Amino acid sequence: MKYFILLLVVLCSFGGWAQKKLEPLDESEQSGTTLAKHWKWHRGDNPAWANPTLVDSTWEAFSPTTSIHKLLSLREAQIAWFRRPIKITQALVNKPLALSIDQVGASEIYIDGKLLKKLGVVSIDSKKEVTHSVERFIPFSLPDTNLHVIAVRFSYTKSNFYYPGTNQDTFELKFDQVSNIGDIVYNSGIRKSEIFYLAMGIFLVFAVLHFSFYASNRARKVSLSLGFTMLTFALAFLLENLEHHQSNSSLRQVYQLVELIAFYAGFILINTSLYLYLSQPFRVFFYLQLGLIVGSVICLIFGYGMPIAVEVWLAPLLIFVDFIRVSILADRRRDPNAKVPIYSLIIGAAFFALAIMIVIAGSMMVDNYNYTKSSGFQMIMIIAIVLWVLMFFSIPVGLSFSLVKEYSRTHQALRKKLQEVEKLSAQNLAHEQEKQQMLAAQNEILERQVAERTAELHESLEELKAAQAQLIQSEKLASLGELTAGIAHEIQNPLNFVNNFSELSIELLDELQEEKRRSTLAIEEDSLEEEIFGDLVQNLSKISHHGKRASSIVKGMLEHSRNHSGTKEMTDLNNLTDEYLRLAYHGMRAKDKAFNADFKANLDPLIPKIEVVGQDIGRVILNLTNNAFYAVHQKALQNLPSYKPLVQVSTQLVRDSDEEQWIEVRVKDNGTGIPDAVKSKIFQPFFTTKPTGQGTGLGLSLAYDIITKGHGGEMTVESQAGEGTEFIFRLPVS
Repeated sequence: MKYFILLLVVLCSFGGWAQKKLEPLDESEQSGTTLAKHWKWHRGDNPAWANPTLVDSTWEAFSPTTSIHKLLSLREAQIAWFRRPIKITQALVNKPLALSIDQVGASEIYIDGKLLKKLGVVSIDSKKEVTHSVERFIPFSLPDTNLHVIAVRFSYTKSNFYYPGTNQDTFELKFDQVSNIGDIVYNSGIRKSEIFYLAMGIFLVFAVLHFSFYASNRARKVSLSLGFTMLTFALAFLLENLEHHQSNSSLRQVYQLVELIAFYAGFILINTSLYLYLSQPFRVFFYLQLGLIVGSVICLIFGYGMPIAVEVWLAPLLIFVDFIRVSILADRRRDPNAKVPIYSLIIGAAFFALAIMIVIAGSMMVDNYNYTKSSGFQMIMIIAIVLWVLMFFSIPVGLSFSLVKEYSRTHQALRKKLQEVEKLSAQNLAHEQEKQQMLAAQNEILERQVAERTAELHESLEELKAAQAQLIQSEKLASLGELTAGIAHEIQNPLNFVNNFSELSIELLDELQEEKRRSTLAIEEDSLEEEIFGDLVQNLSKISHHGKRASSIVKGMLEHSRNHSGTKEMTDLNNLTDEYLRLAYHGMRAKDKAFNADFKANLDPLIPKIEVVGQDIGRVILNLTNNAFYAVHQKALQNLPSYKPLVQVSTQLVRDSDEEQWIEVRVKDNGTGIPDAVKSKIFQPFFTTKPTGQGTGLGLSLAYDIITKGHGGEMTVESQAGEGTEFIFRLPVS
């Protein structure tokens, strides 16, 4: 790619370069002056060689802007010194000046024996050497118009990579004023980079487009070939930009080499795409030009000296000739796309010719062809580069647009075929309708058969349902028998009280009636009547109490034995716990106006939602908190000094020894506590620590079953008599 840019420069710079006398640098240097002449070098390393008074008449003259491959002695030396005199006019004395350097190795720059700048680390030891290729701005100034000396300590060890055909200058030093540096960097670097990055982006877009075409129609190999063509040119433009910003010399050479290969591979792929596009068979001429192009690339890589016409123009010329030849052959075959390559070629040639003419015309407008001193020339070069990039776009983009048109024609043809298919479909529809009529008759017969079979199956199903209902009823009766036995055992005591007090009341009533019949009762017998009435009232009260007790036991047993069918849903335990804690508190307040206690809820906001039956877990929390409030209330009735009833409910996320996550809920009170003797029986049905008549003994049993059997959790209790109780249950997160 850079060879074409070099050609554009050569065409406009044929003015006299043979300047032998050292001329002072003046302020008219607006675009940078390359200090390419009057250089001498000497192998070895001696710090005294930076001294401006050193006599270097025995040193060998050379041009540092030559490729390192051609400087065999310098490559063998690996470390050397360069020297050059420099002189300025009075207009530049004490003005801020600047040097810019483009090199292949590492260097130290001295002016009049004083170190100005280190670029990398200079060393003959390849392990210590650090190359630094580009430095755009090195400020300095000169105090007078006398002759000064620039000395360069330079190293390039054999471990550094380069390919023999590289056109990279060994050491290029440019001089300019500080005020011009911005224009130079912008004109020579940023503008060209913007153009190349834009070109790279366009090529990438077309590459993606063609790869998409190929993915949709793998029979069209030309889309794949054009996709790789666009990709290789995008890679070449990318490396051209990256190369100018890479400091490591070896990597810079790798970029140049890959760029060169990608550039010529793009030419080969363009021609391959042409053959595939026009369905031209690959024959002798294709492989002949392929061999010539590959041979040209090999010569460029290994630095075999060839004329520039062979190095630069061989590949485009062969492509040009083959485009014309293949297009003529396709036209003879009456291929509708035969003229597309010719049009693309003409457009590309027009862009290239226009670029050459603009460069030549622009250089003629610059005074004395002094192109390096004209900022206008930089703009001319930018325009030429744009036209040159457009030349690259013309051929592959022309083929791309032609493919798009071909896809459009294919789409139209498919639409016509679709219309024909729709007509055929209409004809087939009539035949299908006839078939449908025949199928309808057959379906009627099948439906009758299916209806008969369905009736039989329905009858069998009803019999099965009846049998199932009988089984369910038997199961219910069996469960009911077990439940009835438990209820009968527990309810026996209150019923005995009811019967005993009822019989006693009847006897008292009989005595009262007998006493009423006696007309001659003493005054003290009136007191006996009152005593009998009092006993009756007390008996009836106890009958009512124990009747309610029996009713409570029955309700508890029914609740305990109920078959739950609740569905588990994602539930927020924090909200559920808080809701039922407050519900329990207000329930206690409603039953007993004298009840008063404090409660706290310490809920972990980090616990996740889990799948539970919310109504069942709420019943557990309600039961535990009711028991806690009852315990603190009973202790409060003891009127202990400084006692404050408190119920605490907390939730937290915990892990067990197997790293499984659980949600732990704790209900703690500072009430009467549970004695150790009965702690092991606390979850048994019908067991209660409350006085007779105040509890059924089924609440904790029901809660334990809900947690352990219904939800696969755990429930434990910790208590100390007289100090308080804490119930703990855990539910698995997953």
